[in-house]
Amino acid sequence: MGRDAPRVGIEGRIVERPDGLVEVDAPAHWTDARVEAWLDWAGGRVDLAAAIVEYSEALTARAQAKGLVKDLRARRRFREGLTEALLLGAVAIVDGTRRTLRVIDAAAPDFVPALQALEAAHRGREAAQAAAERLSARLQAVMDAILRCEGDAEACADPTRNSSLARAAEAARAAGASDAAILDAVALARSGESLWPAPPSNIAPTGPDLICRIGDADPPEMRALARAAWTTGAVIAVRERADGEALAGLAAWPRGGVDLMAFFGEAGFDWDAFEGAVHLAAVALAATDEPGLLGLAGLGDWLVARGQDYGSDEGRAAAHDLYAAARRVIGEAGVECRLGAFDDPELALRLGGRLDAAPWNGPVTLAETAEGEILRVLSDAALRGLDALALDRAAAEAVLLGRRSLGEAPGVNVQSLAARGFSEHEIAAAEAELPFVARLAEAFAPRILGDGFLRDVLGATPEQLTDPALDVLALAGFACDDALAAETYALGADTLTGSGVGTEAQQRHLRPAAELSVAAKVEMLSVLRPALDAPPVVETALPWRATPADFQAALSASRLPLRLRREAAPADAVLELPSVADLPERREPPPQAAGAPEERIVERIVERDRTRRKLPDRRKGYIQKASVGGHKVYIHTGEYDDGELGEIFIDMHKEGAAFRSLMNNFAIAISIGLQYGVPLEEFVDAFVFTRFEPAGPVTGNDTVKSATSILDYIFRELGISYLGRSDLASEDPGALNADGLGNGKADAGHDSAGDAEPAPQPASRFISRGFSRGSTPDNLVFLPTANRNPGPAVLEAAEVCAACGDIAVVRKGQAMICETCGARAGRFGEDQTG
Repeated sequence: MGRDAPRVGIEGRIVERPDGLVEVDAPAHWTDARVEAWLDWAGGRVDLAAAIVEYSEALTARAQAKGLVKDLRARRRFREGLTEALLLGAVAIVDGTRRTLRVIDAAAPDFVPALQALEAAHRGREAAQAAAERLSARLQAVMDAILRCEGDAEACADPTRNSSLARAAEAARAAGASDAAILDAVALARSGESLWPAPPSNIAPTGPDLICRIGDADPPEMRALARAAWTTGAVIAVRERADGEALAGLAAWPRGGVDLMAFFGEAGFDWDAFEGAVHLAAVALAATDEPGLLGLAGLGDWLVARGQDYGSDEGRAAAHDLYAAARRVIGEAGVECRLGAFDDPELALRLGGRLDAAPWNGPVTLAETAEGEILRVLSDAALRGLDALALDRAAAEAVLLGRRSLGEAPGVNVQSLAARGFSEHEIAAAEAELPFVARLAEAFAPRILGDGFLRDVLGATPEQLTDPALDVLALAGFACDDALAAETYALGADTLTGSGVGTEAQQRHLRPAAELSVAAKVEMLSVLRPALDAPPVVETALPWRATPADFQAALSASRLPLRLRREAAPADAVLELPSVADLPERREPPPQAAGAPEERIVERIVERDRTRRKLPDRRKGYIQKASVGGHKVYIHTGEYDDGELGEIFIDMHKEGAAFRSLMNNFAIAISIGLQYGVPLEEFVDAFVFTRFEPAGPVTGNDTVKSATSILDYIFRELGISYLGRSDLASEDPGALNADGLGNGKADAGHDSAGDAEPAPQPASRFISRGFSRGSTPDNLVFLPTANRNPGPAVLEAAEVCAACGDIAVVRKGQAMICETCGARAGRFGEDQTG
């Protein structure tokens, strides 16, 4: 670096690490991703500036010991220049242990078994990753079911009383989670935690594992190689054994890189500063224990910033001159260092660019605000390229970054959203997220819109609300093409091609890697190969739907070392399976030989017609009067003989005629659903927590003290009374000791401390005298005696009163008297049942 290079500003920042948030001293212009990459290099040490200075001191001492710096003045210049280059991120070095690659010949007897073992190891890691992600999502849903519950904490954490938790736990168990893991998720939610620890995003290695010399391989070996490359993407195919041995040897060398974009200034590219950085990096690599391999990071960005097309003769010539200059500087330094074009993810993160002479990824990159928000912005290379090509920055930003508004978007816009029930509140919340998301679906995520809106307006089911991949726009009825068109308008495109900004020739200069053919990169590496000391490897990603035959054809046609892999699976890669009813009938197996045992598996699918279960003409039920937000509500229930709810009536006598009629017809619809077998649980889960007026405090009900709407109150009451859903109660019913008629301990004559035995209650308070017509109903099993603290002998001798139904008929001399109502039941010894 030059003597007049700017000093580096160091600042403290908070960075999220796997073990929590840490404060790091790092250069002010570094992104969090670059800081994390340097933290990994420093072994987690948070004072990065001090770690870099110490590392530079150590390399300087080793360089002096090897005679690479001659005197104290040269030592000071080297140390200061290397320190500044490292702090600027213009130079990075990796001198740790590298991967060892095995070279195997297609003619070797273990060629095919080695490829098969590589495939098996990859599939094992892949299956473990998928299982870990699936389990993590299901266990997160278990925690969410508890965190979203608004009832008593004990009830919310009890699957028998929280149906949402029960469903989430069952789904987690079906996904392979152990009961211990589910209980751990419940414990974390109860302790206030909101996130289940997510597994690493990628547990498979990213580098190559095997170098295969194919030469004139036979078809079986080529098929095995193509399949291994198709499955793993971890195979390098070479024609000459010398290339394979060179690549295997260089894989163990220390590596370094120089960031080309670090040398652009107001006057353009600073060649002198670039050559000084190459010299520093070459000497630093030579100071390590092994010979070093040096690469140039960001060739594609460098060409775009100069307004040159990667796929043109002009671009290839400029790249050749750049690498030739770097090789000349290394030769003049007289050190043991090689120049190459190679892939190294760690160095790429620390330098901010790839080292394999690849095209640039595109004009849009991510930036961080002071508050830690992630924004999509145009990269430095894109801005310089637009200026070099004399294109309008504002027009390009509108196309590439989007309008960040849905006002005039095609397909999904303010008008179409309002027509599907979105209010101004939900639309504004989604638009506020547009600068911070990469996909339009993320701006309409459930956490942005709220579960209440999704359930009440869009009709989301409880299962959909617990689905981490819920597409709200699809749920609202928007077609995929409409959502994609709106996403391009609001969030921008990845390229200017076909946008109308600039001419076609100018747009070609800004093409990203996705729009360039494999041949363009092959031609670039072919031009660069004379300037390189190591054979370059063509790394190409074929479409995900490419077949092993496509891989075999590409491997057969390549003259340069080639590493093939597949692109990630697209979002629409979904296997559509027919329903069991649509499958053809199973054919009978052929007859077996005589005497052989016959084993048959019979499968039968029985489908019943849904029929309506009629209520008895004379039926039980209860009437509950309450007031919700000052509005009186009467609920009248009707039950089957077994006590199951079969109908409801809702009366609100002082409301408007339209509202009363709406509620009456709503009650009829619910009653018909119940009689056709719809579980009451489904109605309760669908209508509790709905929000509309009237709402507020509830009076006249012993368990529900507040409600967000009339429907919320009604289905809380039904859930508590018929399903035992105490999690829907405003307080713990057990603490209230309610008797079902709105009375608690205080009403029954108990003091605040409570007594061990409940107050005696006559049967007439629980059983309708008119319904029983003066006789005890069949389902009456036990009622407490009217005597306070009766002895065992008295309780055993008591009989049922035919007048009031209470077990309170006791012997008074020769007469049988009911102590509850005073009725005379007859003389002792007479049959009281007749």
